[in-house]
Amino acid sequence: MFLDRTKNNLKRLNTNIKIAVIGLGYVGLPLARLFATNYAVIGFDINEARVASLRSGTDTTLEIDGILCQAIIGCFDYERTATQDLDISLELELGCIETADNVDNTVDYWKLCDLVKQFVEASNFSLLESLSAAVVAELFQTYQLIKAIKLSICKLSLSNQKSRSIKCHLYQRRQYKVAIALGSNMHNPRQQLISAIELLSEVVSQVKVGKIYKSSPFGFTEQEDFYNTCISGYTELEPEQLLVFLKKLEKQQGKQELFVNGPRVIDLDIIFFGNSKFSSGWLKIPHPAMHERDFVLLPLSDIEPDWVHPELDLSVHELLNNTTIGKYIISE
Repeated sequence: MFLDRTKNNLKRLNTNIKIAVIGLGYVGLPLARLFATNYAVIGFDINEARVASLRSGTDTTLEIDGILCQAIIGCFDYERTATQDLDISLELELGCIETADNVDNTVDYWKLCDLVKQFVEASNFSLLESLSAAVVAELFQTYQLIKAIKLSICKLSLSNQKSRSIKCHLYQRRQYKVAIALGSNMHNPRQQLISAIELLSEVVSQVKVGKIYKSSPFGFTEQEDFYNTCISGYTELEPEQLLVFLKKLEKQQGKQELFVNGPRVIDLDIIFFGNSKFSSGWLKIPHPAMHERDFVLLPLSDIEPDWVHPELDLSVHELLNNTTIGKYIISE
């Protein structure tokens, strides 16, 4: 209640006033932070270690969920000549089993805070939105365990300006680049591919689609020609989650696989999942036979010729050149 009334009263204070807060404990520190959103504030505390910790941008008592930084940020001329105070808060979702009391299933939060502080203070952005996106990208690249980030940046007002503090909030889940192969030879196969691609857009964004190739069947030859293509894009799903979605989609479109290499309404296979190598009882990535299948390499080369196979260390284009290519017709 006190802080709410104080926040309303700040509007009536003289903007030239400098405020001193004595004691930076569980009451003084939040109060100093509140005043600092609009005024120049000096904080005093008799605990030298406490002061040193706060100066480094770290609140060891965890009374403020934030990382204090100074950086060049803003579009106006006066914002490009001096650093401004930023208060950054993070919430992290880790991809680990919460009940496993294992340090390998988490991140070093102190090092993470140092990384954010160093990254921000070395940056030079015009927009808070751009800075936020860059921080999130840096954390995703550095810490593979992080699956989602909620970031808030508060740009505290310059003491000689009348502008208020500005906050930017960003929530983002980790995005994985994927390649998926599609094939069909039943019930208007070309339309089956198109329908599957539309349904895949529910979980795959920024989709790129290769050409559709028509070819003779592989293995069992007493069946209709196959239509094949590949897509690439980005997904928030983990490998096995994506596989479950693909199997559900196949069932939705009526797939009933009678025998190996037999006719099918739709067939969906994960070819690449970023640069990852993944193996479980029912899924292996990269697809173990993709480098031998020209009906996969041809459409994949249309959209991702430079994607390097993480085990063979060859690009899709190079794999295609090493493969004997059969007769294919590009479907119109």
